Amino acid sequence: MPLDFYLPQTLPQAKFVRDVPSKLAPLLARGEIDAALLSSIELLRHPDYNYIPGMGICSENRVASVCLFAKCEPEDVKTAALDSRSLTSAILLRVLFAEYWHRQPHWVSYSPPVENGLQIADAALAIGDVALEYGGGERRIDLGEAWKNLTGLPFVYAVWITRAGLDPESIRAPFEEAKRLGMKNRERLAAVCAERGAKDAEFYYHYLTRNVGYDLGDKERAGMELLFQKARRILFPL
Repeated sequence: MPLDFYLPQTLPQAKFVRDVPSKLAPLLARGEIDAALLSSIELLRHPDYNYIPGMGICSENRVASVCLFAKCEPEDVKTAALDSRSLTSAILLRVLFAEYWHRQPHWVSYSPPVENGLQIADAALAIGDVALEYGGGERRIDLGEAWKNLTGLPFVYAVWITRAGLDPESIRAPFEEAKRLGMKNRERLAAVCAERGAKDAEFYYHYLTRNVGYDLGDKERAGMELLFQKARRILFPL
């Protein structure tokens, strides 16, 4: 929300399409939209894409909204259920299982709520509000924290990706202004979240100010490049 809530104000001539990243990605690939806040891994899958610099959805450590809910320790998981709405989170989980927990579970897909995934697997990946608001008794394993433990670097979940042939610098200014307004008004945004969600405004304000970062600096880019290196072995196996 700090990145896109004020875009209709700073970019009044634009038409906006709101959907989950997995639905927006095909629209960007077909050139039907100019930019989308998409999983960072799309930059690896589409070398002709670019992104608006300086901003993204990141975490320095614990993120709270990208979690694995497990009935057992991750090292003992035999089957893991993936929420396919975000490709980056799914790739992150596969990297963590391979390199952090040294486990190769069987992968299955599910649609939220989390209970659906836990009915068919030992653990279920959840993102966004689904992860934030889930209150089950299973182990909550924060993937941002696990990545930091593995690599020592922040994680970049999403960036403003631009379609092939569009110079991101040509549209950068209104996105920067929307971010400036969003960062300044996170208390208001937390109140909006509370109206829509299951938690109170204090909970969402903590999330928007403590868990999620929105600046894409040198450390964040290094974390993103490291993910790409590790993800290549998963997406493009020899």
